[in-house]
Amino acid sequence: MARSDEINPGTSSPGRLRHRLAFLKNLGRTFHVGVTAVGVGLVLLAVAFAGVLALEAAPAIHQFGLGFLTGQSWDYSHAVFGALPAIVGTLLTSGLALLFAVPVALGVAIFSAELAPRWLKGPLTYLVDLGAAIPSIVYGFWALIVLVPLMRTQVEPTLALMTGGAFPFSRQPLGVDVLTASLVLAIMITPTIAALSREALQLVPRVHREAALGVGATRLEATRIAVLRPARAGIVGAIMLGFGRAIGETIAVTLVIGNIYILPTSLFSQGQTIPSLIVSLFGSSTGIALSALIELGLILFAMSLAVNLVARILIRRMEEGRPLLGRSRRFHRTAASHPKHLHPRPEGSGLGVPAWWARVIQGRDRRLRRRRVVYWVVAGVLGACVVVAVLPLASLVDTAVTQGGTAVIHPSFYTSEPPPVCLGNQPANCTLGGIGPAIQGTLILLGIAAAIAMPVGILGGIYLAEYGRNRFGQLAGLLVDAMAGVPSILIGVFVFALFLRYDRLDATSAIAGAAALSVLMLPIVTRATTSALQTVPMEVREAALALGFPRHRVTLRVVLGSCRSAVVTGNLLALGRAGGETAALILTAGTSSYWFAGLHSPTAALAPFIYNALINTDAPNYVTDAWGAALVLLLIMVVISLAARLSLRGSSAAELV
Repeated sequence: MARSDEINPGTSSPGRLRHRLAFLKNLGRTFHVGVTAVGVGLVLLAVAFAGVLALEAAPAIHQFGLGFLTGQSWDYSHAVFGALPAIVGTLLTSGLALLFAVPVALGVAIFSAELAPRWLKGPLTYLVDLGAAIPSIVYGFWALIVLVPLMRTQVEPTLALMTGGAFPFSRQPLGVDVLTASLVLAIMITPTIAALSREALQLVPRVHREAALGVGATRLEATRIAVLRPARAGIVGAIMLGFGRAIGETIAVTLVIGNIYILPTSLFSQGQTIPSLIVSLFGSSTGIALSALIELGLILFAMSLAVNLVARILIRRMEEGRPLLGRSRRFHRTAASHPKHLHPRPEGSGLGVPAWWARVIQGRDRRLRRRRVVYWVVAGVLGACVVVAVLPLASLVDTAVTQGGTAVIHPSFYTSEPPPVCLGNQPANCTLGGIGPAIQGTLILLGIAAAIAMPVGILGGIYLAEYGRNRFGQLAGLLVDAMAGVPSILIGVFVFALFLRYDRLDATSAIAGAAALSVLMLPIVTRATTSALQTVPMEVREAALALGFPRHRVTLRVVLGSCRSAVVTGNLLALGRAGGETAALILTAGTSSYWFAGLHSPTAALAPFIYNALINTDAPNYVTDAWGAALVLLLIMVVISLAARLSLRGSSAAELV
């Protein structure tokens, strides 16, 4: 009976109806206030982060002033520090990474969303998501084993030979340089951009494609005409998240860029980036040197803000139809410039049919052949993009299996503590241990971080996409995008400083590590949710509102339900980023070889274990355990991704009409 009254309000008493309307109105206000509070919290988090960095960097700012931006040396003994080589290295590697990754990632996204057969779409989706979940430390050591020798012996000598050793391929090919670091970054961010762009394309209603196909367009022409433009907000959001990961990457770049503090004069030059310099010197720096490193982090935060601001301005000019640079100029037609006067209409054929129609009919077969050729050429290029994106992943998994396969086949590997370190000249003591405590600690840290960051990030994305269409919302979105580009070690410094000030005993503990991971995940979840919601057509909202649904129910049920696959993808990417995090956890969660002892004690985790084991190359058993741990971490991410995807089976947002 209550169900009948709810469906047909006319059968309810006026008082009951007024009570229900008042309840829904108050619920909508509460939801609006709640998501607005989350938006304010995001701004306060970014401001607090910048404030902590500014406070720690104040001595260096006061001592070096603006000269810090143009200085080219980092001399600890003479207390002379300059940021220019690190700034140039950061911009160069991030820019090249985007240049390499964006075309390939968009090719993968278009192929998987529009052209791939049904039997291939599922496996391709899982492969791309797996690539985004691989820890950066694994990418870095894979690059040292596979990519660096390939670049040193094959790729770079060929490039130098083709250009005669001229710029930008001058200097001796070493394999450990700016070009290799850029390629590693491109390989890392390609799955992130591809996954989110794929979801943005699939969110475009099917009717757009059918309308283009109905007027004779090919599938690729329909994608270009009717799909790419509506999906532009999601694609731009994906690129911004990829840029954030590239500009803030720490461990992988440190391993392959050479770590020499000079201005790069060639792509074969060794160099430094801001994150690599911070992670290389943070543990050994004190006093003014430590303050200068923190100032570098503040500069990187400002750089991320500036890049995102410029990107937003350019996107707005594109949406308004204005040129990207300069002022728009109006074209005033004159009688002499009118097409009618330049190309007078020919006489008809006597039946009222223009003469040009015969030429159109005559050239129809030629145009059709040309369109078929273009279709298959472009389809082949998109397929090649998929191959290019999948090959590094296949090589990485093969390397991990080769290096660590002997460890994962032992059941005790998953339940034992790490073994004692053995040296290469003591083979009798080189026993393989286990990673049980690291698996346990990783799952606990990820669970706590996800419980904090995912709901808050989704609410923050709802605010930015649905309620934050004002100046404050634009500011919040800009700060969120800037936080996505912050080096993870600085997030660790931020969380460590807060705990050191307000809860000193927990500065290195599981709860501090979980807090650092939640701060790392939050901007990724928020940005991905915002992009997904913005891709949903406005007509969907208007149709639901026209039926009388309150706005908060339209947002939660209709809009969020339409793009939940894209939201889940964003959450999986954030979880993969947190699961592979190393620098922030070393600083906040501490190091431990024992089982979990409580939230207020240091805890083990897989990514720090992999890092500490692989840098200790004199212990063969630890190297094997590290690659085995990398395989286990990949398996954990695959299981989480499969569980999330299976829960969404049959609810593809691309079927929205």
